[in-house]
Amino acid sequence: MFKWLKKILGMQKNLPSSKPDDGGRKNPISICDELDKRKLNAKSEKERLTPSSTDWYSIEIQQRSTQRVPIVFPIRKLEELPTLKSLKIERLKKEAHEFKLLKEEITTLLMDTESFITQGKVKDAKEALDAVRNKIVRIKDANIRKHYIQAQKALTKLENTLEKKRLARVKEEQERKEEEESKRKAEEEQIIKEKERQEEELRKKRQEEADRLATEARKKEQAEQAERQRLEKLSAERKENWEDFYQVLESNDIRFLYHFTDKRNIPSIKRHGGLFSWHYCETNNINIPRQGGDYDSRELDKKYGLQDYVRLSFCDDHPMKYRLQQSGSDMVVLRIKIDVALLKDTLFSDINAADRLHTHGGSLLDLKRVNFDATKRHFVSKNDEDFKPHQAEVMVKTFVPLKYIVNI
Repeated sequence: MFKWLKKILGMQKNLPSSKPDDGGRKNPISICDELDKRKLNAKSEKERLTPSSTDWYSIEIQQRSTQRVPIVFPIRKLEELPTLKSLKIERLKKEAHEFKLLKEEITTLLMDTESFITQGKVKDAKEALDAVRNKIVRIKDANIRKHYIQAQKALTKLENTLEKKRLARVKEEQERKEEEESKRKAEEEQIIKEKERQEEELRKKRQEEADRLATEARKKEQAEQAERQRLEKLSAERKENWEDFYQVLESNDIRFLYHFTDKRNIPSIKRHGGLFSWHYCETNNINIPRQGGDYDSRELDKKYGLQDYVRLSFCDDHPMKYRLQQSGSDMVVLRIKIDVALLKDTLFSDINAADRLHTHGGSLLDLKRVNFDATKRHFVSKNDEDFKPHQAEVMVKTFVPLKYIVNI
């Protein structure tokens, strides 16, 4: 008890050390002696204090007119101090409430997870399940954990199903692309084959056309060669008694025969190598820029079988020339060697061969029928008896080569 009082009063530390006795031992000082000593010290301190005047301060007590009603304060009821038991009960209640709320939240999240899984929303289901995973560690409810495991399995199954579908779509897309690529390649190959076929067909057609043209060209060349040979033969083969014909012509002083034509026909005559009958020109597509005869004259030629003969005259002032000049033609007169009169198929007409009264033939007698004196006259009028004999003709079969035309 004394030790406790000493500790309260702070005396334990301030106690003086006991004086050593003669034997070297310490004698403790009693508490009463210490208290007396402190009392003496306090008294000496009080005597040293100087009293101060208190006149500077006064208290005035005011008189109250009315008596104040005392204020009665309600007695404050002290709170009951919590005990460990009450704190434990409160904590258990709070934890139970928190667990209940957590359980409800987890249950809601699991239901949301199931809903998301049903809708096929994997991302939302994962987020909800992750939230459950973070909270379920505090819950030991077997049903909730079973529900959680079922949700995990359902999510895994959904992921696997969706992955299979994705892989199926990828495979289907790949197959579709491969099919399209195969189809595209097939189409390209078909196009290439079709193009090659068309090119081959075109090449064959071109080759056939080239062969045809070459064949036609050969045939044409052969025909032309044969025609040239025929024409050369026509223009070279003389009558058996050609000397007699020559004697008649020479005795009548016939040096040249004449053919009148439009000046614009000269380039064509040069290009084709001589004079051709109008029938031969039509048959062989030889264009005559300015034709001399008309429809009636050609019909008369056909009538008498003279359409394939080149018409020559003994005179150089044929009346037909004058008529054509009057119609605007620029006429020229070609001089032809008398050699053409000696050719095998050459015919002679005593008057214009278009006249229905004419007589023509290839014999020496036909040549002698020609009135040479009448052919030598100039500007014979229509009423003159020599008008028709003046127009006597020499008709050369088909062709008169340039070599016989003197003034071209």
